[in-house]
Amino acid sequence: MERQVTTRYPVPPDVLTEEDHLILKILRLYYERGMTQAQVASRLGFSRPKVSKLMAEGMARGLVKIEIADPAGHFGSLEISLEDRFGLKEAVIVATAEDRSRTEAAAGAAASAMLARLCTAKTVLGLSWGVSVRALADATARGAFQVGKVVPLLGGMGKAKAGLHSNRICAELARKLNAEYLSLAAPAMAASPESRAELARTPGIAETLTEGAACDVAVAGMGGILPNSTLVEAGYFTKEEFLSLADRGVVGDVCCHFLDETGEPRCDDLTGRILGVTPEGLKAIPNTIGVATGAEKAPGVAAVLRGGLMKSLVCDESLARAILHLPNLRRLEQ
Repeated sequence: MERQVTTRYPVPPDVLTEEDHLILKILRLYYERGMTQAQVASRLGFSRPKVSKLMAEGMARGLVKIEIADPAGHFGSLEISLEDRFGLKEAVIVATAEDRSRTEAAAGAAASAMLARLCTAKTVLGLSWGVSVRALADATARGAFQVGKVVPLLGGMGKAKAGLHSNRICAELARKLNAEYLSLAAPAMAASPESRAELARTPGIAETLTEGAACDVAVAGMGGILPNSTLVEAGYFTKEEFLSLADRGVVGDVCCHFLDETGEPRCDDLTGRILGVTPEGLKAIPNTIGVATGAEKAPGVAAVLRGGLMKSLVCDESLARAILHLPNLRRLEQ
């Protein structure tokens, strides 16, 4: 099969050296005739390493230019930039639609497709809460992939819309996948560290917390310090209280853990009230996927990635570009 390549000559043909002619011949055999380096070496009577060296020299000198198609709606270059900057296993970007719900649905479908590649019949899948994780459950077709069990990563009670709670999301996705699921009969945030400790010792709650921390794959939404946060809707904070977290250096959260712009945890007083997976627990999970859409979340999502709390990312184009426009702070050691 011929390789698609555009050739160009940086110097006039009459001043090409013998080596230039040899390099061009090798490049044509490889790219236009579809020969392997070993076949080119055999044909010309050279070693394969010599052919490889001459090809590299030809590329460096501009004797050949490879053009990769970049169709509209393909974000490969942006994905690679995100992976390189944050050391991600994988980044997947979807188009940003005028209708936010369509963007959420596209991101949910992309996250579902990623899970189909990662999960097996023995996988324990952990889920957090919120709009993005709900979109994943909604976008997953019945029997789309296999999992052994679906577990919540944090408590599933509060005033937010029932469909956004981790318990409901786990139940809906498990039903579609014909899998077992667990519920966490506790709030995401207890009234105090003492009540949190008491709840965490309760039979049923203790076991579910343990299962969530030990899951194989986890999917979590990521947020910023924004007035429409699920934490506000669930009644854990008033809008004013939540927005005031910015005065304490907080730029975002994942699984109710608040982070500064470098990805370091903030607000220990609040962390001690959370019934769910810890930041250290998130880092220990083999595969973690963060899902978010909307450019306004860029500082918060970048903080989660800098902190190493999510190993893969699914987002929309507007959020991806906004993240890459932020200062390239040093990524913290995990």
